[in-house]
Amino acid sequence: MSDCCCCSSNKPLFRGSESIPADAIVLFDGKDFSGWVKREDRNAPAEWKVENGYVEVVPGTGDVCTKELFTDCQVHIEFWLPHMPDAKGQARANSGVYLQGRYEVQVLDSYGLDSQHNDCGGIYRTKAPMVNACRPPEEWQSYDIFFIAPRFNECGVKIACARISVLHNGVWIHHDLEIHEPTGGEIDHNFAEPGPLMLQDHGNKIRYRNIWARKL
Repeated sequence: MSDCCCCSSNKPLFRGSESIPADAIVLFDGKDFSGWVKREDRNAPAEWKVENGYVEVVPGTGDVCTKELFTDCQVHIEFWLPHMPDAKGQARANSGVYLQGRYEVQVLDSYGLDSQHNDCGGIYRTKAPMVNACRPPEEWQSYDIFFIAPRFNECGVKIACARISVLHNGVWIHHDLEIHEPTGGEIDHNFAEPGPLMLQDHGNKIRYRNIWARKL
């Protein structure tokens, strides 16, 4: 699916449109961020900075969401973390990738740590990654996420929890993990409805590139 973790870390894990599945929805191709809007105003375009093939968080402009909505999906996303040696804990290159805008895979500089649920690759407030697969800051990394949305019956009662599997830099860090509830910071409580892919503005200049998704 992707390069092994020992391969060159500054190259995209997918190179060119021929490497992207034919049924994938390209959410960011390095140039066009028009498919994204502000979390707080879905009619307003996202204000993050696009340059050199990536989009960078502009601190204070807020979280951004795709116009496209998803239920079950596969997501590929690459991210770059700034080196912040004087920052500690959750202040150290913090962001997050939210499935349906409700279930967060944490983004953080956790290189070399004994990972917890709120470290990079953690399902926030739910589960630490099985292994710390982080690269050092200022190297490109990737998530390949496989998400199954929760199921509800005709009365709106949940009958199956959300499930998630995650590859971090080509290494399995979660496999068919059951998520019983949103992980915090969710966009809404309409859990039976489709939702966007959301990226978090936590005040740090995180970069993202090569974002695509498949509806499953």
